[in-house]
Amino acid sequence: MLNVVRDLRSPRSLTDPDGVAAYQEHLMAEYVLTRMAHGVADSTIRKEIAAVEEFLTVAEVPAWEIEPVHADRFLGQHQRKNAPATRMGKAVAVDLFFAFLELRYAGEIHELTGRVVASPIDSCNRPRHRGEFKVRVPPSSRDLAAFFVAWRDSLASQRRWLTATRSYVIARLAAEVGLRLQEVCMLAIEDLHFSHGPLGKIHVRMGKGSRGSGPRERLVPMLGDTRPLLTWWVQEVRGEFRDDWTLPRAPLFPSERDGPISGSVFAKALGEAAERHLQGPVRTLTPHVLRHAAASRLYGEGVSLDAIGQLLGHRWLSTTVRYVHVTDGTIEAEYLAAAERSASRFKETS
Repeated sequence: MLNVVRDLRSPRSLTDPDGVAAYQEHLMAEYVLTRMAHGVADSTIRKEIAAVEEFLTVAEVPAWEIEPVHADRFLGQHQRKNAPATRMGKAVAVDLFFAFLELRYAGEIHELTGRVVASPIDSCNRPRHRGEFKVRVPPSSRDLAAFFVAWRDSLASQRRWLTATRSYVIARLAAEVGLRLQEVCMLAIEDLHFSHGPLGKIHVRMGKGSRGSGPRERLVPMLGDTRPLLTWWVQEVRGEFRDDWTLPRAPLFPSERDGPISGSVFAKALGEAAERHLQGPVRTLTPHVLRHAAASRLYGEGVSLDAIGQLLGHRWLSTTVRYVHVTDGTIEAEYLAAAERSASRFKETS
């Protein structure tokens, strides 16, 4: 029975351009199905397929005729002007697709074409990972607190009070518990669990997954002012939007039309608020800087790096370390203590 199905879905020969195109389309469709079964987000699959299709278009040969030289030309010439992260992402997508072909279709491809399919991405042409060297310095806790006070006091005079208040609450929430932009925008009302734990929990359904693993869900405690902030938002403000907030999966932060607020709308509102109300050496705010601010504040309050990593949804502690910016003199204190110990040892030996 399986042989019959296999014959129906796969061509017996690839002697004409239409047959070649059909078979390659079949391979792409099977790859999409496999990624869906793996739980990869639709948006990630679309990016992967777009990269593979772009690569095959530039190569001008079927997938089973691809060789490393095609990847050399694609990455070294066609993608040369793109950012390193963009080139790396496309190389990873191409490599993953060919790994799928090797695992699932190597035998069939060899039978049909006489070729051994292999990934054209190797140790010689794989783009180097240059790491992230940009430091996102958040405002100090004092400057950020003053910013939120000034922003809150200005809400009453806003012509569009409802949407202005929505942006303020999202920013406060991100600064308290360090949610990512996509995570906070995709929250639903039913994701708030005020009775869970001593503080209440937020069910983050759209947590970022690494290497295309799909969303990683987690529960985030309502730290700091999160609980009273969300209580006020749900009880006093959320119902003022014109959508039906009683429906299942109704967004916690709705747009003015339908569905959840878009990240770009909030990012723009945050930037404009920072221009008006943020004082101090750091005068620019982005959603990701608020995430750094949350991590730095919690670390200054004595929360361990491991706990902060769990809160932020990090898999590795080395990632969490990059989010913590010490502003309370910890490094200076350690330096002075070490200097005093060195001085005392020098006196003992002199």
